[in-house]
Amino acid sequence: MWFETLIREETGCATYMIGCQRTGDCMVFDPLWDIQPYLKMAKKKKSKIKYVIDSHSHADQISGARRLAEETGAELMLPELAEISYEATRLKGGDEIRMGGVGLRVFHAPGHRPEQINLLVIDYPRGEEPWAMLTADFVMVGDVARPDLAQGGESGADQLFNDSIPRFLELPDHVEVYPGHLAGST
Repeated sequence: MWFETLIREETGCATYMIGCQRTGDCMVFDPLWDIQPYLKMAKKKKSKIKYVIDSHSHADQISGARRLAEETGAELMLPELAEISYEATRLKGGDEIRMGGVGLRVFHAPGHRPEQINLLVIDYPRGEEPWAMLTADFVMVGDVARPDLAQGGESGADQLFNDSIPRFLELPDHVEVYPGHLAGST
């Protein structure tokens, strides 16, 4: 398995590419508008972008998911609850995407947005348990998502603090967290 973080320095937004060396397939999670870095990384890793996944409807960045999927022929995937008017495969909590020995298990985490999904990353040759979680805008370093952006403060906060965070805290302590925002993010 290979795992790469791509960062847009001026905003602190992080996106991720994960691939299986055996099959040559990879996926991109929360791609930014400029798709060239993903195309270059796939070429460098001798991989084909098979899946492009957006975690939620973004308010702080322009997603390149549709452009990247169209350019590469990848399957575009969005949360089941995302309000979209274009074609995409829908993902819900518990769904799993496989690329050879790599598993990506969907973790639905409403609060920031009702449709928010994250991915638990499983490297099956290492074991059956997830070793990492791509948390998008759900969990960041030292903080959690803003619940007031699209849901009306209390309902988003209620979902975040009474559902999503308690389930997140049940994950094993060894699970590494990879957020969608890093230092420099606004």
